[in-house]
Amino acid sequence: MCKYGFFIQKSLSEAKHCSFVFQGGEPTLAGLGFFERFVEQVALHKSEGHTITYAFQTNGLKLDTQWARFFKEHGFLVGVSFDGSPRLHDLHRYDAHKRGSGRSVAATIALLKAEGVQFNVLSVVTNELAQNIKQAYTYLVNHEVYYHQYIACMDPLDGDKNYLSPAVYAQFLKELFDLWFDSWQQGKPVSIRFFDNLVGMLLGYPPESCDMGGICSANYVVESNGNIYPCDFYCTDDQSLGTIVENSFAELDAKRSKLRFIEDSPNRTDVCATCQWRMLCRGGCKRYRSESGYKFCSSMQEFFPYAIQRLQMVAQAMRRS
Repeated sequence: MCKYGFFIQKSLSEAKHCSFVFQGGEPTLAGLGFFERFVEQVALHKSEGHTITYAFQTNGLKLDTQWARFFKEHGFLVGVSFDGSPRLHDLHRYDAHKRGSGRSVAATIALLKAEGVQFNVLSVVTNELAQNIKQAYTYLVNHEVYYHQYIACMDPLDGDKNYLSPAVYAQFLKELFDLWFDSWQQGKPVSIRFFDNLVGMLLGYPPESCDMGGICSANYVVESNGNIYPCDFYCTDDQSLGTIVENSFAELDAKRSKLRFIEDSPNRTDVCATCQWRMLCRGGCKRYRSESGYKFCSSMQEFFPYAIQRLQMVAQAMRRS
């Protein structure tokens, strides 16, 4: 049996709800046939009690009508990596010929819309995007893209580059929040994952985004060779949990516990423990932390006082409705 067949069988035997998420590298390089066989295997092995969801993160360069119709048929939620507008996108993202890929990705977004595929746009926030967020937001909204994710660009693990400064990120969050709140007031709401989660947290719900939970969750990242890791940000040899062919989920969980991957993930610095925003910030994702603490602590200290009253206003309106 192929490696993903083992993974499907083991997953369905462990849980009644399974989310299969395909992401980078670039998953479309596996070919549409791979994913057609994958969903066939899931359909073959699942029982009536199973709930299956699919998500797919792509750079959008290889998608065509056939891909789009496959996503639509099987209910895939597709995330398209697109940095706000073609001009901004082209600053950091190129195709195989070293040309900016922004216009190609914009055409893919139009195709997904035309075919009725559920999708959102994921933008990586660099200093350049942060300083031009009004242009990016306006472009997306003008093209009727209303589901956005913005992820702060991560520095390399070796720490030799800094793509986003805390000061610029703070200003970005405030400007983006103003745009988001104005859209809400005008009765034309835009879903921005970070702000949506904050509103939910103010209403008493747990955040659905794992980086906002304050503690890592139990995930299983399966590489193409069958190796398993606890997080797609930590697919390194020292964090390997085992393989899908050789190890049970119980063994994988035991290795995660031995590594203390989840246990040591909360931010326990003194500054965090006494911060008035700790229940909303929760110390940030540990991938953004170092020995000196959470990289964007100062960003959050600046953002929350700026936005909290309006966040509470939205939460109260949600509660009433």
